[in-house]
Amino acid sequence: MLVAIALLTFEWVGSGVPHQIRAYANDVVAPVLRVLEQPIRAVQAGLERIAGVSDIYLENETLRDENDRLRQWREAAMQLSRENERLRGMLKVPGREVPPAATTRVIGVGGGAFERSVLIGAGSADDVKRGSPVVDETGVVGRVIQVGRWTSRVLLLTDINSRVPVRLERTGDLAIAEGQNESLLRLRFLPQGVQVKEGDRLLTSGHGGAFPPDLPVARVVDVVDDFVLLEPLGLLGKLDYVRVMAYEPVPEEATQPEAPGEGN
Repeated sequence: MLVAIALLTFEWVGSGVPHQIRAYANDVVAPVLRVLEQPIRAVQAGLERIAGVSDIYLENETLRDENDRLRQWREAAMQLSRENERLRGMLKVPGREVPPAATTRVIGVGGGAFERSVLIGAGSADDVKRGSPVVDETGVVGRVIQVGRWTSRVLLLTDINSRVPVRLERTGDLAIAEGQNESLLRLRFLPQGVQVKEGDRLLTSGHGGAFPPDLPVARVVDVVDDFVLLEPLGLLGKLDYVRVMAYEPVPEEATQPEAPGEGN
């Protein structure tokens, strides 16, 4: 009880001690979690191999057809990429590619009714920093809120404390995707008169500097008057591997156009 009261007091006065203790605890628990998950993953892998044997032939036929189509698309994409680079050079537009700081596995899930977070197996030793965006293969997952030496905690989009500046891909209008501690997000602060449709995608707008622009965030699944619900595009319910982005926002001064006569 005394320890609990002391920690609550530190939290109330704004001390960072409880956060540091939690980060150290994550580092201690991480090896245990890795050991405990090995038998489960081994059984899952065995069952998947047994269930997939009968489908291998059909999958191979499908993959051959897809490879033929992908080769054609690859040539078209390479040509468009070359044209894009030439146009960027002519217009002096900075690139938006963001390198990964670390690619790692999710090794634990945050508990409690008031927290939506996961523990990942990368920390300050892997150049992970507090506030770094985290994505998976389909979209934004969240951002880093605690960093230990070998582990970090990621606040998911669905957490009630999560706010992501987004834009409607179809119209370009800006809004905020807000977590509700549920499986769906809510779209807030959308300009009046904007017609939102089911299936519309939301991308990061880049405002506020927390996330780079144009990352997939969510899709509209329900519209009732001004109440718009979103389904995250990231696989938040079955995360395995995630990528932490080494993102540093571009200063606003660097994005402002030069006044006539300047830059000579």
